[in-house]
Amino acid sequence: MLPWIIGGIGVVSLVLLFVIVFRHWKEIRLLDPESIQDEQVRKKQKRILENRFERVKTSTIHPMQSVLAKIVIVIKKTFHAGYIKLIRIDRLYKQAKSPFAHMGPSDEDRMKSLLDEARSLTRDEKWGDAERRFLEVLTIDQRSPDAYKGLAGLYLKQKMYSQAKETYEFLRKGGNADDVVFAGLAEIAEQEGNEKRAEEMLQKALEIRPKLAYRHAELASFFLRNKRPQEAWVPIEDAVKLEPGSVKFLEQALEIALQIGDLAHAQKKYDALRFLQKDRRSLQVWKDRLEALKG
Repeated sequence: MLPWIIGGIGVVSLVLLFVIVFRHWKEIRLLDPESIQDEQVRKKQKRILENRFERVKTSTIHPMQSVLAKIVIVIKKTFHAGYIKLIRIDRLYKQAKSPFAHMGPSDEDRMKSLLDEARSLTRDEKWGDAERRFLEVLTIDQRSPDAYKGLAGLYLKQKMYSQAKETYEFLRKGGNADDVVFAGLAEIAEQEGNEKRAEEMLQKALEIRPKLAYRHAELASFFLRNKRPQEAWVPIEDAVKLEPGSVKFLEQALEIALQIGDLAHAQKKYDALRFLQKDRRSLQVWKDRLEALKG
């Protein structure tokens, strides 16, 4: 995470510290977080959250900046941990005053809002802000599968495979794995060179969402990347059947048909593509390849 982002989080944390301590100092002194059973975090969850603050890669830092990098890590860990603890203390105070309001409509609305913001920030590649939103959700509900999936996906997009794998595996072992979790584990396994496990995870993702065209096309792409075009044909055909108007899936099917030398299917896919592809130059390239196959 860039230093300016860390600095921003630090400022927010400090402001929040003074506000909460000033407002609730008398009550905070009387609170014992350990006495509230609902706030005790399972060991595995706590380790995952703590590890989220250990992610400045030394390989991306210039040797002359090594001292600065260590300082940045310490600052980042301190402010992140402080931010989470302060939010939790504030919640403990509110729980002590209104114990029956825990996980009421306001909390649910807040979680939904935070998750929506986090997903939007992830799409915009604002990694630090997105991560902070997901972590805030976990201070409200420490078992939120959506927050863990969001964090895992965020790490995966940043190619932080170790952190993403740990989080996805936590969801899988906890019985909260859906097609997104298995697809994420497949991508990680492929990066690790474990082709067999990657295929197994993709098949599981497809079993969960058999009517989602993208999952079929995803499996076809995997076979194609691993020089197995014959096996790619069935899943890409299924994808085209589910979404016959998709230019992307038609082009993928045409590519596979050309690679396996299936002239009949290649011609059929090209004919369908002619009515959908607006890029005439791209269409000409496909036509030339089809003509070459005809000989």
